[in-house]
Amino acid sequence: METRAWVRRAEAADSIRESGLADRAGTDLDEAVGDADLVVLAMPVEVMGATLERCPVFRGTNPVVVTDVGSVKGSVVETLPPLAAARGASFLGSHPMAGSEKTGIDYATDNLFEGAPVILTPGQTGEESVIGDLTRFWTGLGARVSIMPAAEHDRLVAGISHLPHLVASALVNSVLGERPEAANYAGGGFRDTTRVASGAADMWSGILEENRDAVIDELDRYLVELTKWRDALGALDRETLRAFLSRASGLRFDSRIDRARDEDPPIP
Repeated sequence: METRAWVRRAEAADSIRESGLADRAGTDLDEAVGDADLVVLAMPVEVMGATLERCPVFRGTNPVVVTDVGSVKGSVVETLPPLAAARGASFLGSHPMAGSEKTGIDYATDNLFEGAPVILTPGQTGEESVIGDLTRFWTGLGARVSIMPAAEHDRLVAGISHLPHLVASALVNSVLGERPEAANYAGGGFRDTTRVASGAADMWSGILEENRDAVIDELDRYLVELTKWRDALGALDRETLRAFLSRASGLRFDSRIDRARDEDPPIP
């Protein structure tokens, strides 16, 4: 199997070739994907459609599958399938729940998807063979595959991915924006809680815009929760505060979130 990378900048292609991350890399889109069997769109969701429109009619000898690794799926499953079909391919969305706040090939790892959940988001009937192809692809990289509708996926990631980024960014702005010197004394709690706030602003603003309705719903629920905590603290209601903390501790423990990467996800 040969892997190819299409990039916008020649310098990036040089870095990929030097690192051995792909067999071939370059800025010519037709050369990169024209005769591919599988095309993975790894770019901001808002430019996927325009990029796919630039692709040629695929010339692969096998049925061609196009997928993506975007964090939002509503617009993806609506706009990309017909664009892929016009080029002789089938599209089915993927979202590997892996990676970090760091960007660029310098942070690439060969075990990124080992044990990671990957969500497939089929948008129409008749995709059974494509689901099978992508399941084999992702499990071959060590991932654990689940399947769910795009709308359900977007509501899910609004809570477990997009809201945490907002919370982390708000905490950084609230504390370090007022007292930058506090960073000199911050321990693991502050570092762990705010780690994702250092993610790329352009990418994350696009994600939040694409999934704004679900994110607003989660943000509203979170603000209600914060108000309860503030009221209890303002009233010096120790029992309520203890109950809040105990419930959070129990929910996190019962969720097995620290061990979930080693286990199969529940089947929806």
